[in-house]
Amino acid sequence: MQPEPRPLPDSLTRLLAVPERRPLPSRPAPARKDGAPRAPDQRSAHAALETAILRGFVVSLSALVWLAVLALSVRHIAR
Repeated sequence: MQPEPRPLPDSLTRLLAVPERRPLPSRPAPARKDGAPRAPDQRSAHAALETAILRGFVVSLSALVWLAVLALSVRHIAR
């Protein structure tokens, strides 16, 4: 039995036909005219610290879950 071929909706065919446009890479801001160095962006340092803490939490939680699964597997095999 052959399935009935159904045409794709217009919106989906439009999405498939148009290639995806990627934004241009952002350019670094030009240096100040008086030659003074720019102050480091405090928001990016804060975001980097937040990201590092979050990644550490996720990795440690993942390690605890793997250790629990391993302990339960060893306990099951030992019985």
